[in-house]
Amino acid sequence: MQKRSQDALSGQVALVTGGARGIGAAIGLALAEAGATVYAADLLPCDEVVSRIVEAGGSAQGLALDVTDRPACAAAVEGIVAAQGRLDILVCNAGICPPGAVAGDWGQWDRVIDVNVNGTQNCIAAAWDHMVSRRYGRIVLVSSMAYYQGGVIVGTEYSASKGAVAAMTRHIARNGGQHGILCNAVAPGVIATEMTASFSKPDLAAIPVRRIGTAEDVAGPVRFLCGPDSSYMTGTILNVTGGIVLAA
Repeated sequence: MQKRSQDALSGQVALVTGGARGIGAAIGLALAEAGATVYAADLLPCDEVVSRIVEAGGSAQGLALDVTDRPACAAAVEGIVAAQGRLDILVCNAGICPPGAVAGDWGQWDRVIDVNVNGTQNCIAAAWDHMVSRRYGRIVLVSSMAYYQGGVIVGTEYSASKGAVAAMTRHIARNGGQHGILCNAVAPGVIATEMTASFSKPDLAAIPVRRIGTAEDVAGPVRFLCGPDSSYMTGTILNVTGGIVLAA
């Protein structure tokens, strides 16, 4: 019998990057609700999400982390393993999504690729050997529907970065399965967060469910991918788009 959802991750330790607000904060709360000890990592202070988890009876700590800093990512994982003896779950959510165009500025291109692609790889590489040695790991990456159908408001660099994340998901899945490591991704659609607050609002008629998504709409599928009910899934990209993307 599978564990109930509220204790499905009991005893496990999770690192969530970009965990201070928005989708990352919602993911941290969802994993803690399922019993995981959560490390919320971000350049922004994580005090609020940590307090919410602790007040709800969960366990959490905040980490100051720049995912583009490779040694810092390695040190963060080493610190978690030293303190907890394990790292079971890695959610690579940290990313940036500035408005852009097909021919934007090269500084923005470099920055988006550095955070969204290199930052994701830095965290995976930091956790990989530990997960291999334990023969267990759940890695969830955050892509975007832009990887599949391109973006309109966002720049080429964002769509390219999220396409890279989708490809990385499949590569890690292909190479991790034999070590007990599953890697899946979510590809959110239009989600209301602080990061997208300045973007123009979409026509709800273009969204089959007729509403903009919430951070919690993304957190639920991530929790599922981290838990026992998805133990035979790897290399899967779940579209969380309210029906905008119907196949991938």
